[in-house]
Amino acid sequence: MATVDELWLDVFQRLCDAAAHQFKGALNGVAINLEVVRSRSARGEGGAAGEAAALRPFAEAAAGDLESVIRSAEAMLALARSQRGPADVARIARDLAVVASLGAGTAAGRTAATRVTIDKSVEQLGTTSAPASAVRLAMGAALLAAVEASNEVVCAAVGDGVGPVIRVTCGERNGSRFALRDEVVSASYTAGVHLDISESGATITFPR
Repeated sequence: MATVDELWLDVFQRLCDAAAHQFKGALNGVAINLEVVRSRSARGEGGAAGEAAALRPFAEAAAGDLESVIRSAEAMLALARSQRGPADVARIARDLAVVASLGAGTAAGRTAATRVTIDKSVEQLGTTSAPASAVRLAMGAALLAAVEASNEVVCAAVGDGVGPVIRVTCGERNGSRFALRDEVVSASYTAGVHLDISESGATITFPR
């Protein structure tokens, strides 16, 4: 049976593989728009005021793409680093949602990306004594399954359990079935993380 770390690395690779196309597209957008700004400003055509107005849309587009790249890169790096101290459930959920959103369209074979929303209730979940790799595995696998099965995914805190509880819910379905591999559920359980699976998503309970 695969370990939690091995299963998490597999999930992380799948998340990054799905996100790679959009990530590269955003980088290309930055490069193309900045080249337009550079080349046109070098020519200095149309006077300073006119040139500034003409270049603004390209500069704004580059800034928007760069913001997306930075946000995605920060999330990927945070998930790739080893975790010291208690795992922050909310932080991991946010980072996973960023990466899952980036690759949702390609992961599900669709042209429009699935929307992944982190409800503000998640910010109150706090930390868990479960290993970070187990937290990442459970939520990452659930998000992957959700974006493959639905056009909209919501992550929200659930009730006042013994420890943090988060629900990953599929919205409008696209014909696919929400499902998690048995070895993911078993490995997570061994690490103290419980996954309650239904047709509409998964409820994940972490130890305090």
